[in-house]
Amino acid sequence: MRLYKALKLRKGLVGEISKLKTQIKEKNSHLVGSKNAERYDAKMAYIQLNEKISELVDLKYAINEANREIQAKIYMLGEFKALISFLNELDVTEGSKSHNYTEVVREYGVHINETERDELVADFQKKVDAIQEEIDVFNHTTEIPWGEATEDELIEE
Repeated sequence: MRLYKALKLRKGLVGEISKLKTQIKEKNSHLVGSKNAERYDAKMAYIQLNEKISELVDLKYAINEANREIQAKIYMLGEFKALISFLNELDVTEGSKSHNYTEVVREYGVHINETERDELVADFQKKVDAIQEEIDVFNHTTEIPWGEATEDELIEE
C-alpha cells in the first residue's frame, strides 16, 4: 500500500474509533424494555473498538517506520508552520495611536515592522511549500508493508 493511502486509512480508523466510543458512551445505559436498546450491543461495539485500536496501532507503526527517512523534514515542516503562525500574531503596531478612546496619544515603535514580518512569513511559506511537496512525493511513491505482513514481521524489519 502506498503511504498516502495508509495516511487516509489512518484518518478513517481514527474516525471509526471516535464513532464507536461515542456510541458506546451514549448507548451503554438504556431504559429497560426499550426496543432500541435491543438493536445495539455495547459489548460487541467494545470488541470492535479494541480491534480498530489494534489495527490503528499497527498501521501507525508501519507509517512511522516508512517515515523514518523523512522524519526530520516532517518535524521541520511542523516547526515552520508554527513559526508562521507566531509571526502572523506578532504585534506590528507602530506610530502614534490614541489609547482607550481617550485624549492620551502614545507612540509605538517596533523591532520588526509589518513589511519585514510579511516578508519573513512569505519566505517561510515558500520553505513550507517546498518541504510539503517533497513529503507529498514521498507519500505517493513509498510503499508500506500493510495488509501483507504481520506485526511481528514489521517489527523484525
